[in-house]
Amino acid sequence: MLELETSKQAESLHDAGALREKGTMEAKKLVKRRLPEKRTDIKQVMESLQSRFSHTDDMPEDIARLVEAQVQLRTRDLFVQANYDALTHLPNRAYFSETLEKVLERAQKAHSKFSLLFLDLDGFKEVNDTLGHQAGDELLQHVAARLVSSVREGDIVSRRGGDEFVILLTDLASREDIASLCQRIIREVSRPYWLSQHEANVSTSMGVAIYPQDGKTVSELLENSDAALYASKTAGRRTYRFYTEIMNEVGLKSHEFREELGVAIENGEIELSFEPQVELATGQIAGASLTALWHNAHLESPALSSWSNILLKSGWSQSMATWLLDSALYYLQRWQSAQSDLVVSVPVLDSLWLHQDLPAFLDTRLQAYHVSREQLQLEFSMASLQSGDSKLQQTLQALGEAGYLITLTDVGAYPLDLALLSTLKINEIKLDKAWLQQSLQTKSGQAWLQALIMMAKSLDICVIAAGVDSAEQSRQLRTMGCLMAQGSQWAKPMSAERFHNHVMALYRVRA
Repeated sequence: MLELETSKQAESLHDAGALREKGTMEAKKLVKRRLPEKRTDIKQVMESLQSRFSHTDDMPEDIARLVEAQVQLRTRDLFVQANYDALTHLPNRAYFSETLEKVLERAQKAHSKFSLLFLDLDGFKEVNDTLGHQAGDELLQHVAARLVSSVREGDIVSRRGGDEFVILLTDLASREDIASLCQRIIREVSRPYWLSQHEANVSTSMGVAIYPQDGKTVSELLENSDAALYASKTAGRRTYRFYTEIMNEVGLKSHEFREELGVAIENGEIELSFEPQVELATGQIAGASLTALWHNAHLESPALSSWSNILLKSGWSQSMATWLLDSALYYLQRWQSAQSDLVVSVPVLDSLWLHQDLPAFLDTRLQAYHVSREQLQLEFSMASLQSGDSKLQQTLQALGEAGYLITLTDVGAYPLDLALLSTLKINEIKLDKAWLQQSLQTKSGQAWLQALIMMAKSLDICVIAAGVDSAEQSRQLRTMGCLMAQGSQWAKPMSAERFHNHVMALYRVRA
């Protein structure tokens, strides 16, 4: 029998989870109190210790009992240290792998199925950096408790290290049931936390692998569930993906991507790209959208949006975010003589607003480059806003009050929270390219698109259409009242030098 699969042990894990947010000491005692009674390697340790302490036959009976109790207590302590995570008291990586091997062997013999969830926390690094490591540790303890209380009795939750967890769903392979469980986990983990007298918000992304179709060995199941996790983070975080859904999309594993990205950054292989933004009514170039390009054969697109989640976990995110901002300001300063009212839109990566007072940081940067606030459009993705991070909402409010121009990108790909948006000062919304193309193809889609444009217009919000690739689409959008657009209809993304020499010289283009 598997030690962690008995109902008694499963009950201990659930009880430990229930006690986590009330205090870690009670849970620790509970785990110790209900450890497995029998285990071959522990028996050997006990025999060795007993042999050591029973070298005399004339030991009084009460002392012998005391020695035996101490030996058993020490044995249990050794078991805990070897097999359980010291911080969360969940099974550690080694113990979980051993258990997973046994579950797999049993499933092979019984021709049964089971599932593996691989998850990590969206926003953990930022909490750890801003509130300190002690708060980060406390957050991991709370998350562990919520995970244990979210799964079924008999399922096994383990911490692999850092903010990564794995969950073994025994005898569960129904996609509907797994999806329901994933949704419950996301709901529970995403509830606010109170750490060091501060509210903290994180969410979770998950990848799902099912035995045997997604892997027939422990390593295959772990690698494929990790690949599905990476796909879910790329899709916008706070979600889950099944490996079967993304198996054809997976080239490299996420850790290999991170290593390749680090090499590319160190070698200066990341390129800046500027895409002209055009006023639909006049055909005049009003600005440029800045992004970074990484040419990697395993990426669907070299654009930053395709690898931003890899960047977030690579350790390079903050330096990349600062580089993008400084690059935008540098070229704005250079181009002021040619067109003083040119605006450059720059993506604001999460690491930039999570690690510092963004309005103050921007004030310092703008002053250094002698650029006005009206020339810089700050792009925040709907995916970041959907994470529900209260600090982002506070940052957006502070930026609006300070007079900075704010753009929400990927609008249409995510539901609009009108209650939240009503509290923010948004200057511009950029329509998601895929949603825009789909909407233009049907009458109902066009009706919704025009309704969104009209609503934005009534709120004095500029709408910019991304990915416009034909004169007919340009005409349709202009008729609907859309003010700005970008896409191959005018020009493809280009280097800063080409943007200045070729596009700026034209000043006007034909829509």
